[in-house]
Amino acid sequence: MDIDHDWHHDGRVTRFIWVGDEDVEISRVYAVAFTSDGLILLVGGVEGDAGWPGLWLPGGGVEDGETPEAALRRELLEEAGATVEALKSLGAQRAEDEVWGVQHHAFYWCRVGLDASFVPQHEVFEHELVPRESFLDRLFWGRDDPKAEMLLERASEIDQSYDSMSAV
Repeated sequence: MDIDHDWHHDGRVTRFIWVGDEDVEISRVYAVAFTSDGLILLVGGVEGDAGWPGLWLPGGGVEDGETPEAALRRELLEEAGATVEALKSLGAQRAEDEVWGVQHHAFYWCRVGLDASFVPQHEVFEHELVPRESFLDRLFWGRDDPKAEMLLERASEIDQSYDSMSAV
C-alpha cells in the first residue's frame, strides 16, 4: 500500500512521505493513544481555528531541548489529562509545504491513563474516546489518508501484544 500522499487544505498542498524508522530530526509528535479498555483518544476544538474540523490525534511540537517522547508525554497531559504508561514508535513521515517547509512528524502507540477531573486549559477543548471500529470515521483525516489505516493496524497490534504481556 502506498501511503505517501498530497493533502490539499486552505489553498495549499502539503506532501506527506512515510520515512518509517529513518533517523530524522523530529519537529512534531502524535499518538495513537489507547486506554486500558481498548478505546482510542482523539482531541479537537482548537479555539479560533475553524480550519481544523473534527477530531485528530493528540500531539504537537517538540520544544528546544526536549526529546520527542518527552514532548509526547507533555502534549498528552496538556491536551487530555492523559498520563503515558507505555509507548512505542510507529514511525515517522516527512511533511513538505510552502508555509512550513520540511518537517518530520513521529507517530507513537501509547497506553494512557486518564484523569477524570481534567478540564482543558490549552488549545484543545474536547477529547473523545472512540472504539477501534470508529477510529477512521472519527479522525478528521482518517478516510482521506492511507497512513491512518496503517497507523491503526500497527498500534492495534502493539496494544494487543501489550495486553497479552500484562496479563502474564
